[in-house]
Amino acid sequence: MRNNRGYSLLELVMVLSLVGLLMSIGVYSFRQVLTREEIDGAARSVANEIGAGQQAAITRRTSVTATFQNQTYSVMAGGATLRQETLPSHITFGSTLQSVTFDRRGTPSGMVTLTVTSAAAGRSYLITIDTTTGRVTYSES
Repeated sequence: MRNNRGYSLLELVMVLSLVGLLMSIGVYSFRQVLTREEIDGAARSVANEIGAGQQAAITRRTSVTATFQNQTYSVMAGGATLRQETLPSHITFGSTLQSVTFDRRGTPSGMVTLTVTSAAAGRSYLITIDTTTGRVTYSES
């Protein structure tokens, strides 16, 4: 009678191969989720910074300009930089140069829409500024 106290080498190799295959699929899916969340977070962050710029214009009673160029955006009031950020390398703005200026009452002039795009995630978000109220919203386009 044969004694079966363990697993054969073939059984161990098969199980480890299957575990490795399942883990590689999981890692790939996880990276896709992270990339999608990164573009969502970037769009949300830009929209919040535009809203903060509007609030700064009202609080400081001066005009505040938010400028978006390639992968960098900045919020400036009277020549002083309030905020400047660079987006991750796969996330860009829709055109080469766009800006919006809020007057001292927080009313926007100039650009009213901005596109944030990720080539890696295959997604774009549209940030919209209501010209009458200055309300900033973002949505997937």
